[in-house]
Amino acid sequence: MRYFITLLLLFSSLLFSGEYKLKYWQKGLNFFDYLVKFHIDSTKFYSKIDPNDIKYLSDIVADAPYFEDSKNGKLNSVLIPIGEKMQIYVHKTKDDYSFDIIPIDYKTIKDKVAISLKSNCYNDLKKATNSGSLATYIKRISKDTFDFKTLQKGDKVAIDYEQKSIDGLAWGEPKINAVYIQSRNKELFTILDGDEYKVFTNGISTIKTQKIVKKNYITFGYPLDKIKITSKFTYKRWHPILHRYRPHLGTDFRGKVGTPIKAVADGKVVFAGWLRGYGRVTKISHGNGYLSLYAHQSRQYVKAGQYVKRGQRIGEVGSTGRSTGPHLHLGIYINHKPRNPMNYLGKEIVAGSSISYKKIIKSVDNFEKELSNNQKLLYNSLKNMATDSNKSYRWKDLNKPIHIIIKESKENVKREELPNTKGASWRVNC
Repeated sequence: MRYFITLLLLFSSLLFSGEYKLKYWQKGLNFFDYLVKFHIDSTKFYSKIDPNDIKYLSDIVADAPYFEDSKNGKLNSVLIPIGEKMQIYVHKTKDDYSFDIIPIDYKTIKDKVAISLKSNCYNDLKKATNSGSLATYIKRISKDTFDFKTLQKGDKVAIDYEQKSIDGLAWGEPKINAVYIQSRNKELFTILDGDEYKVFTNGISTIKTQKIVKKNYITFGYPLDKIKITSKFTYKRWHPILHRYRPHLGTDFRGKVGTPIKAVADGKVVFAGWLRGYGRVTKISHGNGYLSLYAHQSRQYVKAGQYVKRGQRIGEVGSTGRSTGPHLHLGIYINHKPRNPMNYLGKEIVAGSSISYKKIIKSVDNFEKELSNNQKLLYNSLKNMATDSNKSYRWKDLNKPIHIIIKESKENVKREELPNTKGASWRVNC
């Protein structure tokens, strides 16, 4: 019977498609005002959304990329990514607007590109691929082993890489598998080996980089004296019958109204006030891109600009905002990306580091002898590309519309707790 029900719901799915334009979220804009801009009844829209879902709309940050389908001042639909795999989906129905959270449908492009320099690495790679990000990333992985300013007209650069794609638009960060550079009589070959890059050059040396790291630590405590989790962190909850996704980008802790809330680490209060959906909220910056968020408070004891210590009382548990009962919603963010708080609480975390590089020179007659068989194949492939004309993948212009097909179930279902799956970070490349 369960299998039969699943089939019914699958068959009741609808396919929607639209032409979307990539935009970036305006600083200071909240989703309530975004709807007002299109003359949409925001109060009515919010009143129909599950209280727990309001948080995702409150979490949209300035300059975040999103995809909008609108015409003549009317919004047809908008897609706002949450991480690299999931996205908020708001679209016009017959009489109103609907809210959902759905997967991002992308494919991975694997490609090689080679150029003979005519101006500079950035401009020539962008001309060849219509993406300037490749030059940025190969410079990053070649830092301290090669100075791209020394490249001259006629020098060769070839790259093997992978990139997620949404209808031809580069999505996320490219994965650089290997880089070959031929500059006058010198060759340089950089290849991804496990989770680090190895760099080889011809003639008298093999260049390797040794990291000298000075680590920065953050010690995390707990926000409440008694910890009882009522809702865990997850990017993707999938129900096999109801076919719905709902992320939860923080951890909810049970607590009575008035229970003291403590700062989880030393830091500076960067916000203390009201956020739609979250109610009374405190945000604390802990340095190195780390930030903690405390939502639904009944009272607050700190102000923006104030420095606090780990364990210091900053507020009290409440049920302000869109909440079904008294609890604390705790969020941990690193460079604006949500992380599972339970991976940090009660631990000493390496939050950042100062890295310097020491070059180690090893004399060799022929660096190709240092390569494995698979590395030799990739080396020869890129070297041959650098001397031959080739066609590489052309990425879509950021200002051109992209076509997205969305699969949506007809059923209007309720939230359910489901197993966790880890999320991913994201970025739109230029």
